[in-house]
Parts: sequence; structure tokens; C-alpha cells
Amino acid sequence: LARTSDVESRLVSRQRGKWQLEHGPHARSRFAQLPPTNWTVLVQGVNLHDAACDALLRRFDFIPAARLDDLMVSLAVREGGVGPHVDSYDVFLLQGEGRRRWRISSQTDRRMVAGAPLAVLADFRPEQEWILECGDMLYLPPHIAHEGTALEECTTWSIGFRAPAAQIGRAHV
Repeated sequence: LARTSDVESRLVSRQRGKWQLEHGPHARSRFAQLPPTNWTVLVQGVNLHDAACDALLRRFDFIPAARLDDLMVSLAVREGGVGPHVDSYDVFLLQGEGRRRWRISSQTDRRMVAGAPLAVLADFRPEQEWILECGDMLYLPPHIAHEGTALEECTTWSIGFRAPAAQIGRAHV
């Protein structure tokens, strides 16, 4: 799917301490040029292109459908990830093949790495850590800083939900 022009995909890598971002589609030859570590490819809206993936997304119907966003799949090689960051929505991280280390923090310092092509926290201070293996799932509420790093080649399935709209007025009793 990352090689298809009608699918949103991103290739994120870190070389010599600097983050790089390439938007898809990505040629097959591009993947052959990548190093053995420190990169991940993210494919958005996989549920729109595969019935089994859409069925997986529908298993999360305990959250109102109006908040349903999409199923994003990431494929990462050892040490691959997108850096520590914060999302403004709920996300369930379902580990596919391989293992990924997740570190999280409730920190309020949201300064970003200057000049980075994606929103990476400049001073991430993890408070908890887990290693997810195939079939494990981690729920992250909005605004929790987190970083996932592949311990080996792995896939992670991110089930995302939009944040609910702020209440506009108060009901009067």
C-alpha cells in the first residue's frame, strides 16, 4: 500500500541523530536502499483498502462511531520509530509481528525538536515502559507523551479515535 498513489504513507528515518520524513508513494527500489535499522513506514487508512482491516477497526465499536478515525499500520525495522510525541486523540496500539518498546509520560513540557520535519518532543522524560509482543495492546489517552521503538522488525496497528468536541454550552435544569 505504501507504493500506491491513492494511499497516504510516510517513511520516517533517523540518521546521525537527525529525523527525516518522506511522503509516499514510495518506490520498491526506495525500500531496497534503506539501512537495516532506524526507519519505519506508516500507512494511513488501511481499513479503506482491506476488508479484514476494516473488520478489525469495527471491533472497536464500543467507542461512538462519530469518533472513529482510521487504522494505521506501521512497519519498522530494529530501532525504527517516529520519536517521542503527543497525540490529541485516543489510540489503541495493537502489536502485530515482532516486539516494540513503548515508553510513556504525563509530562507537560511540549517543546519540539527545532527544525525536525515531524513533531518530536525535545525533552522526553519517560515514566513507564512496556514491551509489546504479538497480540498485546496498549491504550493511550489523548495528550500522553509516548515513544515506540522497534526491538526487531515489527508491525504495529494503531486504531485511532478523534477527540470529542468541547462542550459548547451548559444544559439548564
